[in-house]
Amino acid sequence: MGRFARFQKTDHSIPKTQLAWRIYGKGMENFGDSRRNTSIPVVDPGDDELLVRNDAVGLCFSDTKIIKFGSDHPRIQGRDLKNDPVIPGHEVSITVLKVGKKRAKDYTPGQRFIVQADAHYKGKSVSYGYVLPGGLCQYGIIGREILDGDVGSYLIPLHREDIGYSEAALVEPWACVVAAYRIEHRDGIKEGGALLIIGPEKSEKPWEFEGLFQGKNRVPGLIVFARISNALKEKITKSISRSGFKTVDAGNRLNPGQLEELSKTHTGGKGFDDIIVLGDVQEELLAAAGDCMCANGILNYMAATSDSQPTRIDVGKVHYDRISFIGSTGNDVSVPYGENRDYGIRGESVILFGAGGPMGQMHVQLILEDKTLKKRVIVTDIADDRLELLEEKFAPLAEKKGIDYHVLNPNSFESPEEFKKQVLEINGGRLFDYVVCLAAIPAVIEDASSYLGDRSVLNIFAGVSRGTIAKLNIKDVVTKSARYIGSSGSSLDDMVFTLRKVEERALDTDSAVAGVCGMNDVWNGIDAVRTGSFPGKIVVYPHIRNLNLVSLDELAVKHPKVGALLTENGSWTQKAEAQLLDEMLDIG
Repeated sequence: MGRFARFQKTDHSIPKTQLAWRIYGKGMENFGDSRRNTSIPVVDPGDDELLVRNDAVGLCFSDTKIIKFGSDHPRIQGRDLKNDPVIPGHEVSITVLKVGKKRAKDYTPGQRFIVQADAHYKGKSVSYGYVLPGGLCQYGIIGREILDGDVGSYLIPLHREDIGYSEAALVEPWACVVAAYRIEHRDGIKEGGALLIIGPEKSEKPWEFEGLFQGKNRVPGLIVFARISNALKEKITKSISRSGFKTVDAGNRLNPGQLEELSKTHTGGKGFDDIIVLGDVQEELLAAAGDCMCANGILNYMAATSDSQPTRIDVGKVHYDRISFIGSTGNDVSVPYGENRDYGIRGESVILFGAGGPMGQMHVQLILEDKTLKKRVIVTDIADDRLELLEEKFAPLAEKKGIDYHVLNPNSFESPEEFKKQVLEINGGRLFDYVVCLAAIPAVIEDASSYLGDRSVLNIFAGVSRGTIAKLNIKDVVTKSARYIGSSGSSLDDMVFTLRKVEERALDTDSAVAGVCGMNDVWNGIDAVRTGSFPGKIVVYPHIRNLNLVSLDELAVKHPKVGALLTENGSWTQKAEAQLLDEMLDIG
């Protein structure tokens, strides 16, 4: 029996020690032991635990952030890394080898799983690959934090045996991309939440509130009125059919500082769940309102005019906290909540900015493979080698799907105006139905927003930190029902959804692989992710001890039997993985 077949059947011994990569502090000099892996014990599982084998691990830019920030990283803040190092690696495929006696009813040796890394146990974050040891070791212990987490088990079972190890490991990053298109905002104010209503600076419209509180919509726990006349307050409270809510009158004057104070006083600084702004208000107050929204909060701007109004928006909060901006020039404040709620891929025309990196390529593939009818997809990047890859990798797929596909470098045009003119000409003079921004640069996000058409979406995927400010025309939300969205990571449900797509052969996660390595060369793998020197994902095979980081092109030359099993365009496959493992696995 070959090595790969034995590996599949777990027909091999379990050593007393194993190889691992650990983070001891800030900087690449603190990753590994003098740039090498180290030997640590393999321990037997306790009664409530599993011993698992780590089969494949995708390297992620998030891993480099742990190295960059060390004990200042928000997930491990204050941890003494020299004495309690982190084993990273959250994009992992695992196989159960031993089962503690209290887990025997639920788990059996040979079962395969992936892991939802964003785990919580008894209300605390215990992220896998951050707080808990991750996949960059050969074996691991899975305990109650993962098996009995706050939402149940964070292990997701594979239902098919013929799913490759890298295929499974890369479900995690793919789920982050898939999750970006599964977002939708609430269809009404939050039940029991904190609602702030800001009155107009000038004359009032005949505002309608009945729909906000009736039928399928909700009743807040708190309403804070600011600059609201007594007559309008009475009208609002009378339109609420249920009792039990509290009201606060904040007076007839409001500036950004006072708004911040209202948030501190009435929400403990958490922020309001809903903010409804009646009539046009100054940019400074709108910006402050955006800053005073809690996670998943909604700002409903019931503007009086359609005049352009560039407004300072914390796009980091859009990305990480999923705050939403909606609005209308009408009178009924409930209407915008039902408008353009589904942020999935749609429309005839899509443009992606800065899509040449590994995650950007996943977005391009997902959009091209989506079942919605698209006529045109335009992809941009400022690196010509990345653009060449985008052309080579996806032009055949676009042609097969009948999609007009273009790759463009903004820097190759004489001016931004010339670039935009060319883009709009390609799109028949129209703005776009869907805009994706994969560059964490305010100027790029601002430029991307200028391409928004009616009922369009600006999907801010790049990892922009909170406090990153961009000026966006807030009236696009009001007059076009355009939406700004963002996402970070994925939920357990997103990972299950993505894994099922892989098992249905509706998604090829292996297409993202650009290089592979063994446990000897993880340092260079992480450094390549940090510098962006590989045009795709790097996969580590923990049970290959000696394989230097190698691109698939180089691998095909050095291991011709493996190369013969790549796709026509040189992409990674399950068969190529099996051949590589059969040649290079180091198992007893």
